[in-house]
Amino acid sequence: MKRVLFILVIALSSLTIVAQDRGGLVIKGYRVLMDTTYDNPVEPRASAIISKYRPKMERAMMEVVGKSDVEMRSGKPESLLSNFAADAMLSYSSKFGGADFAITNFGGLRATMPAGDVRRYDIFSIFPFENYLVIVEIPGHQVRELFGFFAKNGPQAISGNVKYAIKDRKLEGEPLINGKPISDERSYKVATLDFLLTGGDDLTMLKENMGVVTTGVLLRDIIFDRIENMMKRDGKIHSALDGRVTLIK
Repeated sequence: MKRVLFILVIALSSLTIVAQDRGGLVIKGYRVLMDTTYDNPVEPRASAIISKYRPKMERAMMEVVGKSDVEMRSGKPESLLSNFAADAMLSYSSKFGGADFAITNFGGLRATMPAGDVRRYDIFSIFPFENYLVIVEIPGHQVRELFGFFAKNGPQAISGNVKYAIKDRKLEGEPLINGKPISDERSYKVATLDFLLTGGDDLTMLKENMGVVTTGVLLRDIIFDRIENMMKRDGKIHSALDGRVTLIK
């Protein structure tokens, strides 16, 4: 195995990385400031393609897809926006046989849903990542470990059919799923993201599972579907704080 010696030199506005292997080969890398300097000279063919499609793209992104009575922000232990996302995932999982509960990560919620008109652009801003819905099956004892992980390291967004409490970074009492304690005698299906399934946000325990359903559906598209259904049924986008996760002082 080759060993490489790295020398890191940091200046006020530049970064130089020098790597030298045992054979004496030196590789240098430099930090490059990406600014408007690289817009000139303009590449005419690329500019023509962008100019052709930009108006259509801008119209599509500015399209109003729904209306919300309130601004929805993301925050722990639960929030309007995170609850909205997790509940949407659980509901959509029914198209693939269903799940017992849903989890997603707070880090994937990157903006705020505004009160009033909600544009396609807003949804892309909130959910910018290409994360796909998966349904993973794990045994009951592993579900309990999952909640213990959330208690110790901080909760993640979870669907409203779950209730659990945290005190001093430990579970307080028994978590409930659909009003019932976790059973070690059965398995549970979890609607989540491929990012978390593969160990994102240090959630490595989902890698060991009893099976995975890969849906091929983006979380962002699930959100659009949820909004469309809410607008048809209720005339507005809505969410609620319902005490699904409680932090006890």
